Amino acid sequence: MRTQWAEEQGEGDSFNTTVLSALDKAVALQSGTIVKYVEGVKNRNPQASHQERQAEIDDHFLKVVTGTGATAGGASAIPGVGFITGAAAIAGESFVFLEAATWYILASANLRGIDITNKDLRRALVMLVLSGARGVAVVDTFFDEAGDSSDKGALNSVTALTRFSGPSLSGVNKRLSKIFTKQIAKRFKWAWVGKLMPLGIGAVLGGIANRKLARMVMDNAHRQLDSL
Repeated sequence: MRTQWAEEQGEGDSFNTTVLSALDKAVALQSGTIVKYVEGVKNRNPQASHQERQAEIDDHFLKVVTGTGATAGGASAIPGVGFITGAAAIAGESFVFLEAATWYILASANLRGIDITNKDLRRALVMLVLSGARGVAVVDTFFDEAGDSSDKGALNSVTALTRFSGPSLSGVNKRLSKIFTKQIAKRFKWAWVGKLMPLGIGAVLGGIANRKLARMVMDNAHRQLDSL
């Protein structure tokens, strides 16, 4: 079911609306579930460093998305209907990747002490990380317009997001959504090409493609969160 927010931001484009609806579903995950997971990471090894705990979250994310990418790519090997079956499987798997990436970003943020109970903040954090440098530019510009630009030099973009009020978060989410859908479209379409290769090649390339996408997500998340 499309959410009102997704319909407003999709501007009539079915792909954009579908992506934003999938994002809404992903960020709707109860924050308590993620917090509980992060607490488990901490409790399993109380003496572990922050970097070691982050590495555990990184490893779990990589294993999940590599497995789903290989499974979706393998559907293309089915004789006679491989392309059709593969395309359908890959379309669905792409949104599974989005859900996994959302979980990863929010778990990484919570590990650093960020309160993720606010759904609008969760959405903004995910879109910021997945949009990369373009997302950072949107947040920085919005902060300058909505707040005291003299403070921005001392804040990174994630910290700036945590300073926004409800209306400001809604405003920055609207701007981020336009960049986010474009970036996601580029990355998903690039990955689809390899996953649709026949004769089982898609299974191998599917796992590789997802790992590469995951590395991009992880690099962006580290870049934004490690400076907190």
